[in-house]
Amino acid sequence: MATVKKLSMAITGVVFSVLMSTSKGEAVPDAPKVTSPPTGEAFDFPELTSNPNPVRSLQAGGDQLTFLKTTEDTGGQYILIDAIIQPGGGPPPHIHRRSDEWFYFIDPGFTLYMGHETYPEGVIPGINAPKANIHAINANPGTLFYGSRNQIHTFTNTGTMPARAQFVVSPSGEIDKWFQAAGVPITDPSNPPAFDPSKRALAASIAPNYGLNISSNFGEFVDKVYSDFPEEMVKDNRADELIALLDNNATPVPESSSGLGLLAFGAFCVISILKRKHKSVSRVATVAPKTTQNCSN
Repeated sequence: MATVKKLSMAITGVVFSVLMSTSKGEAVPDAPKVTSPPTGEAFDFPELTSNPNPVRSLQAGGDQLTFLKTTEDTGGQYILIDAIIQPGGGPPPHIHRRSDEWFYFIDPGFTLYMGHETYPEGVIPGINAPKANIHAINANPGTLFYGSRNQIHTFTNTGTMPARAQFVVSPSGEIDKWFQAAGVPITDPSNPPAFDPSKRALAASIAPNYGLNISSNFGEFVDKVYSDFPEEMVKDNRADELIALLDNNATPVPESSSGLGLLAFGAFCVISILKRKHKSVSRVATVAPKTTQNCSN
């Protein structure tokens, strides 16, 4: 128990140092440049009905996240994030313990880094295990990649302009709530607020609750970066699995107040009619009612 507690405290300290060291305009620490050619087939991302009032959050580094689908929207099956990543932006290498993730790069300029090994719960490369060797790829616009839980990964915008990407995390693990706690609410996307440093301590203290292991710099978890991104990792993007996940309407859209009113009125009409019929049968009545209530109005 003491070892587990010490490890948890170490993880929290790592996250805190990440958040404290990242400020607007700073690049991912020590992210290596790669020259691997862009690859991957274009993916036609399904059109979805997103939350009509999506939550927007400013992250450290100036990245803007829009939560098109939240934990509540999907019953926890997944979250969908639309992100604007600043030049040099993106997270340091990290591991999701409870969720798989899809990376859909819409604009040019992204480099994806991913290891092919998985690390069991409690095993962290560079902390209590040898550092990881990962592969890098410059992603073509419109390409989709998949990363499984317990697999180390990260990405960065190596271009000179802000670039857009979308991320699907499944199951959600309520990671959207962690991002919101770690960021500052955006009410006007064209005029985002300044990042609030006080958010960092809160985000660090709750990160382990969401199954996140985050490094403090690129080299803390990573030993070597190879530019020969494995072909099987390019092809195995689980596109069919993603489409099936997004097509599944896990949580129905709540009825509007007017719709609920009509349903309640309809139920009242049905109950009233059934009561009258019950009374008519019990009295062996032979006289038809003079009027019939119209329940469609």
